[in-house]
Amino acid sequence: MTVDDPSTSDDVLTTGEYEKKLNVISEKLIMIKADIAGLAEVENTVVLKDIAKKAGYEYFYIEKGNDPRGINLALLSKYKVKYVSHKSQKTPYKGNINYKFSRDCPEAVLEINGKTIYILLNHLKSRVSTKSENTEIKRIAQANGILDIISGIYKNKRTEPYILVMGDLNDTRHSSLMNNLEKSGLVIINYFYNEEKYFTYLYKNKKEDCDYILMNRNMYQNIKIKKYMAYNAPDFLNASDHFPLYLEIEY
Repeated sequence: MTVDDPSTSDDVLTTGEYEKKLNVISEKLIMIKADIAGLAEVENTVVLKDIAKKAGYEYFYIEKGNDPRGINLALLSKYKVKYVSHKSQKTPYKGNINYKFSRDCPEAVLEINGKTIYILLNHLKSRVSTKSENTEIKRIAQANGILDIISGIYKNKRTEPYILVMGDLNDTRHSSLMNNLEKSGLVIINYFYNEEKYFTYLYKNKKEDCDYILMNRNMYQNIKIKKYMAYNAPDFLNASDHFPLYLEIEY
């Protein structure tokens, strides 16, 4: 934003810096041509509306999350969705029974071709731990929170739903967090592809997965993956320090 928000610890850009960033992000979204796009670290509705307008999305959704820096999750969509925040949901761990998602885990519900799809957006706790803070414990707690939301979806459906989980989980392949999600029955789409080619983050020049797309088994068994890729060309670093994932499905 070009205007300081006193309620958040945000950076204030000049008009020129803001327009440049807005143009870069919008150009990449136009190039990717996704019907639905999940975004992380979006400051507010004003910013998201500007992105949506430039990138050609009719619908856009954002809720202020729990991060004091104002880095929120958001959704751009060619379809109208029901958008529900879970920022108040507790994700407890030993030592803090009142812990919550560090940002949020918003739930988007939409109907496409007669099928209801539930999309959970994520941006879990950073991997940077200190002597006073074990962030892995907090990420695992948040991952359990994702599973709690999924359990709630199942309880409210007569038939098994389609559930898609996506976003920045801030952990590597086969970490405890990812193993827990896989053991719960979620299918990790990244695991079918070589990390050397489909990486989403560079850490000290090492190629890593940090962002993921997962599905419940019912969705995975009843859809066809037409295309999956990571847009990890160097010029995407102008838009973000993470590379976007793209998934095209047919059902």
